[in-house]
Amino acid sequence: MAKENAQPVRVPQLLFGLVLLGVGVALLLSRLDIVDVSFWDILGTWWPLLIIAAGLAALGTVPRAWPGPVAVIAVGVFLQLARLDLFELDLSTLIWPVILIALGLALIVRVGRTPSDSADTIQQTVFWWGAARKSRSQQFRSATLTAVMGGIEVDLREADIQGRADISIFTFWGGVEIKVPPTWRVTVRGLPLLGGWDDKTLEPADPNAPELVVHVTTIMAGAEVRN
Repeated sequence: MAKENAQPVRVPQLLFGLVLLGVGVALLLSRLDIVDVSFWDILGTWWPLLIIAAGLAALGTVPRAWPGPVAVIAVGVFLQLARLDLFELDLSTLIWPVILIALGLALIVRVGRTPSDSADTIQQTVFWWGAARKSRSQQFRSATLTAVMGGIEVDLREADIQGRADISIFTFWGGVEIKVPPTWRVTVRGLPLLGGWDDKTLEPADPNAPELVVHVTTIMAGAEVRN
């Protein structure tokens, strides 16, 4: 049988718990007439903090896949400054410049990295497109995958691990699929925000099987690991 999803790490879960707790306390105090505060006024002014919190939580969960979380944090900061009337922000005029910047950064990240089937590390960033990577390395060590409104497929079925390997995934409005051999022990942990992951791998019979640890942050997106 496929394994059940691992529980998210505690720090991001604690962060969002504190945010919800604070909103709930403010609303309760307002309803009890203890403080004169409008919940909707607070929400209308400070909602970008939720985006910033999501980016910070993602950065703490998958620090190696930093371009995606940093972009989320930057968007949250700009929106918050605009809500505080610190400067004028017309989103319609920023859409294309932001898209061009993101595409440029994604291309720069790819410069000098020639995909190789024998690579023991994989680094892949996609924005509005898809990518497929494969490794046959017998000493596979790590992968860093960032998918924003795109998809990434990684085939490791012909690869092997010496001890342990780690994969960091950040996906926003996208998806990531990883295929692994049935001889690997897979552990998935991370932070699902309006998304999730699916671990469809089988538990190997060998107690000393090599381990693949997958760190995931999904924001309105999904990730899957299977044999």
